[in-house]
Amino acid sequence: SGRVCLVLATLMILNHAGLVKKMIRHRREDLTIPGIHNITLPTSSQPLVFNHVYNIKVPGSSLCSANLDSPAGSDLEQKDAPSSSEVTDHTLDSSNQIVFTHRINIPKQACGCTEGLPDLKELLNRLEMLEGEVSTLREQCATETTCCSAQATGAIGTKPYCNGRGNYSTDTCGCICEPGWKGPNCTVPDCPRDCSDQGRCANGKCECFDGFMGEDCSVETCPVDCGENGRCVNGVCVCNEGFSGDDCTETDCLNNCLGRGSCIDSECVCDEPWTGFDCSELICPHDCYDRGRCGNGTCYCDKGFTGEDCGTIACPNDCSGRGFCIDGRCVCIAGYSGEDCSSLTCPNDCKQRGRCFNGVCICEIGYFGEDCGKLSCPNNCNGRGRCIDGHCECDVGFQGHDCSEFSCPNNCNNRGRCDNGQCVCEEGFGGEDCSIKTCLSDCYGRGQCVDGKCVCFADFTGGDCSELSCPSNCLNRGRCIAGQCVCDEGFTGEDCGQRKCHNDCLGRGRCVEGQCVCQEGFEGPDCSVPTCPGNCNNRGRCLNGKCVCDKGFVGDACGERSCPNDCSGVGQCLDGRCVCDEGHIGEDCSEVSPPEDLTVTDVTTEKVNLTWKNEMLVTEYLVTYIPTSPGGLQLDFRVPGDRTSATVSELEPGIEYLINVYAVLNNKKSVPVSARVATYLPQPEGLKFKSISDTSVEVLWDQLNVPFDGWELIFRNTKEENGKIVNNLTPSQTNFEQPGLGPGQEYEVTLSVIKNDTRGPGTNSTVVTSNAPSLK
Repeated sequence: SGRVCLVLATLMILNHAGLVKKMIRHRREDLTIPGIHNITLPTSSQPLVFNHVYNIKVPGSSLCSANLDSPAGSDLEQKDAPSSSEVTDHTLDSSNQIVFTHRINIPKQACGCTEGLPDLKELLNRLEMLEGEVSTLREQCATETTCCSAQATGAIGTKPYCNGRGNYSTDTCGCICEPGWKGPNCTVPDCPRDCSDQGRCANGKCECFDGFMGEDCSVETCPVDCGENGRCVNGVCVCNEGFSGDDCTETDCLNNCLGRGSCIDSECVCDEPWTGFDCSELICPHDCYDRGRCGNGTCYCDKGFTGEDCGTIACPNDCSGRGFCIDGRCVCIAGYSGEDCSSLTCPNDCKQRGRCFNGVCICEIGYFGEDCGKLSCPNNCNGRGRCIDGHCECDVGFQGHDCSEFSCPNNCNNRGRCDNGQCVCEEGFGGEDCSIKTCLSDCYGRGQCVDGKCVCFADFTGGDCSELSCPSNCLNRGRCIAGQCVCDEGFTGEDCGQRKCHNDCLGRGRCVEGQCVCQEGFEGPDCSVPTCPGNCNNRGRCLNGKCVCDKGFVGDACGERSCPNDCSGVGQCLDGRCVCDEGHIGEDCSEVSPPEDLTVTDVTTEKVNLTWKNEMLVTEYLVTYIPTSPGGLQLDFRVPGDRTSATVSELEPGIEYLINVYAVLNNKKSVPVSARVATYLPQPEGLKFKSISDTSVEVLWDQLNVPFDGWELIFRNTKEENGKIVNNLTPSQTNFEQPGLGPGQEYEVTLSVIKNDTRGPGTNSTVVTSNAPSLK
C-alpha cells in the first residue's frame, strides 16, 4: 500500500507589529492545476508513493488576509504577476516515490484589512481535496488489474486523472472522455460527431468537404446560391413564396395556383374543373359551346341559346308559352302559329287567298268568307243584292255588275236605255217603260197609229203611210216602194211571202220557213258561227268555237282552275294549286327547296364548321364564302346532296366572311341560306421577361406567321385601379422595353394581336419590378 507524506511548512513573517499568522484548515470548492507532465515509472512491481511538499509564502504585513472566500471569486494572483503564482516541481526516485513540491505565493492584494482577518482554511481545504484525489489514484493503481500491472506510462499532474475532462473507468482501465475530447488522457480536442464522415477534424474543429457545412459537417450545401429568394435545406433550395427553380430565380405561379393545379413555366395547368390564371375560376360545361360567357362555373348564354352549357338552341320568346321548343324552332299548339307561336291561326290557312292577322283572314280582292273560300262580288254588290258564286243578283230596283245602278220599269222593255232609273226610249217608243209605240209623222193622215205602227188606209203603206201600198203590204217582209215590194233579206216574192235562208245555211243546217236549223256545234242565221261547249261556263269568251278562258281557268269549257306557269313542268295542278315534285317549292314549283337553319358549330383561326337542314332530297349543295371587306375573292366548293354539313378551311385568321349555302337540283340553285362569321385571331405565344429593373421591364415573345395589323401590349399595376399602360406596336416587333414603372410593383402584362380593329385573345403573365437601390 502506498502512503502519502504531507509536510506543510508555513513561513511566518512578522510585520511591523510583530503578528504571527496561524494555520487554519479551509475547504475550497475547486482546484486549479497549473500543469501536466508525462513521466515513466521505473519499477512497475512496486507500489506508487506520492509525496507532496507545500511552501506557502504569506506577505509580511499586519493587515494580511488570504480572503479566499471572495464572493465574486476574486483572483488571488497579482494583476502584474505571471499567469500562475503556483509552481509545482516533481521528482521520481527509484523506489516508485513521487515527490511534488508546491510553492504558493499569497499576493499582497489579498492583504489589507485588520478586521475580519481571514485564515488559511481555504488553502487547507484545497490541500484536503488534493489528498482525496491522490487517494483515488492510489486505489486505482493498487488494484490488481492489467492496467497497472505492466509498465505504467501516462499523464501525471496536479490535476485529476483524465486531465479533468473525463472519468477513469476501472472496467476498461482507461478514460471515458467528456464530449469534445479524446485520447488516452482526454487531452486531444475532438470534433462533434466525427465531422459526420463529411470532413476532417483539425484542432477540434471540422474542416468540411465540398457540399457540406456546419459545426459537424452534417448540413448539405446547395449546388447554387439560393440568393435572397430562398434558403438551403438538406442541399436543396427551399424557395420563398412566389419563386421557384433550382436557385429560386424563377417567378412562381400566381397564388401558387391555389392548390388546384400544377405550375409549369410560371403558368398554371389547372386540375378539373378549374381554370384561370391562378385556377380560381370554375370551368363551365363544354366551355358553353362558345355560345356564351363563363362566370365562375355558370354559363351566361348568348341570345338564341339556352341550357346548362348553352348547347340548346333557344326559341323566340320561349314560344310565348303556346308551344314546344325543338332544336330552336317552335312547334305550336293548335290554334297558334308564327315563329314564336304568338299569332292566332286562321281556318284552313285562309285557303292561300289571304293573310292571317290575329286569327282573322284578311282576304285578297275577289274572295271573302271566314277562310276566304268564297268568291266575292264587286263592291259586295253595294248592299243591294246577293253575291252568288262571284256574281251579283241585285234586289228589285237595282242593276249593274255591282248593283250600283237604279233599274228602270220592265227594263224599258228593251226599247230604250235606263238612265239612273229613268227610261230614255228609242225612237218610236214612249211611255214610262217605253212600252208604248209611237208612229212616225203620225202616219201622214193616211192611216191610224196602233201600238206605234201606222195602220195605213188602203193604197197606202210605209211606216208613216207615206208610200203607196204593195200587195199584202209585202207581208211586212219588205219595203214597199212605189207600190213595189222590196223584200227584206230572207224573203222573196211579189208580196215577200216566201222565206229564204241566208247563205243557204252554209250547209250546216236546214232551212225551215226561212230560218236555218243549224247542226250541233254551229249557230247564227246562216250557221256560220261555231259554238263553244257549256258556253265556256261563263269563265271565258267563245272565239271561233273555242273558249278563250278568263285568267285562272283552263279546259275546253273553262271548267278547270289553272296553276301558275303550269307548275313549271315539275308538279301537278290540283284545283288551281301546284303539288310540286320533291325538291321543288313555290307557287309555280319554279324554286328549289333551300337549306334551313345554317349553324356555325366550330370556329378556329383557319376553319369554320357548318351544319344545315333540308327536308327535301337535292342533287348537291353549293357553298360559297367571301370576305365581307371590299376586294375579297369569292371561293366555293360543292357538297353531295345526302350531306348537311361541311368545313370551310384555309381561311385567314381574324377575317369576317359571308358564307352562303345553296341547294342545287337539276342544275338549278335555290335561294341561299347565309351566315356571317369571323375567324379567331391567334393567341400570342412565348411571352417572357428579360432585364427586369426597378423602373423598366423588357418583354419578349414569339413572332406569328399570319398577317395582322399589330400588337397591343398592356402593363397593369395590380395594386392601382387606374395603373394601366397601353402600347400599340408594329407587327415586326417581338420585344419591347417598358419604361416608367414603379419599383417593387407587381404588373399584369397582357399581349394581344390586333387586326381590323379587332383584338384577339390575350396572353397574360405577371412580373414584379426590383426594389429601388438603397442610398448609402
